[in-house]
Amino acid sequence: MTEDRLTREMMNRRQFVKRAGVFGLAGVAAVYLPGCGKDQAEELGSKPHNAVSAAMEAADPCNDISQLTPDERTTRSTFKYEPRAKDPTKLCVTCNFWTSDPKGGLCGTCTLVKGPVHPKGSCMSWVEKPRT
Repeated sequence: MTEDRLTREMMNRRQFVKRAGVFGLAGVAAVYLPGCGKDQAEELGSKPHNAVSAAMEAADPCNDISQLTPDERTTRSTFKYEPRAKDPTKLCVTCNFWTSDPKGGLCGTCTLVKGPVHPKGSCMSWVEKPRT
């Protein structure tokens, strides 16, 4: 490799590192600065932070966790419950811990994750139902 080409590549790497640092700081600021005001954080509480989240919560009855205790909410987070599974082969409805709503409603329950559970949701403790 010629010295001139090596110098150009190093400059490109330096520019990349500088830009990555700037964008990284901008990303951190975008995440943390909106929550800096204590009054604003208290006002928001557990409310969704954008219109998309608000619409999803309103449209999904399985997303209402308002009746859960703080420990039950923590359990949902610990098991990484998500209302829509990223892996379509591991849906709550096909999990051994899933129980359908006896009244025929959309939301079921789980023996691990407390509260309403969406049939197309998933968590890290998914176990296939035994075949009968």
